[in-house]
This record gives sequence, C-alpha cells and structure tokens, in this order.
Amino acid sequence: MAVALAAAGCGGGHAVSFRADVQPIFDRKCVACHPTAYPYLDLRPGRSYGDLLHVLAATRPAFERVLPRRPELSYLLLHPPDPSLAGLLSSRERAVIARWISEGAKDD
Repeated sequence: MAVALAAAGCGGGHAVSFRADVQPIFDRKCVACHPTAYPYLDLRPGRSYGDLLHVLAATRPAFERVLPRRPELSYLLLHPPDPSLAGLLSSRERAVIARWISEGAKDD
C-alpha cells in the first residue's frame, strides 16, 4: 500500500484532510448516486463522515464502511463497484482515501 500511495503522489507532506481532500472526491464522483440511487449511504457534505465511520456496510454487514487506520478492512475501498462504474475513482483518488483512512480517518 505504501508504494501505491507514494506512486500516486500522496506520500509525505501534509496529512490528508477529510474536508479538503476526501469530501471533494465524493462531491465530484459520488453524490450523484449517494444517496439518490443508494439511500443507505449519504456522501453529501455534512452527512458523509457520520455515514462512514464505524458504520456497518449495508450490503456486507461483516465490514465497517471505514475502519480508521485499516484501509485494507474498510468496505469503502473493498466493495466491488457496479461494473459500469469500475473506473469511477482514479488510482490517485483511491490512494488519497486510503491514506486518509491509514492516518486515522479524522474529521477535520
């Protein structure tokens, strides 16, 4: 994972900010469907953080959506997307989200 993060330009420097780095990804790529087509997860600003942290995944309740410091166990990164949306998030965007989770998934 560290290699993927460094390759994506996410290594070192500042901590990943939920408000400045992660939420804008959701705003660009996710809010059109979450919560509209998928009402069990609201990724709009002001709602997304509470719907992610320590919340069981609606479609796989054995997993939490985001488990701080454990991106490899966070369903947000593990779930298989709809095949038509497989490339929705770039590798860099996924790396930013993974790094935010690795850093403790803080709400800032």
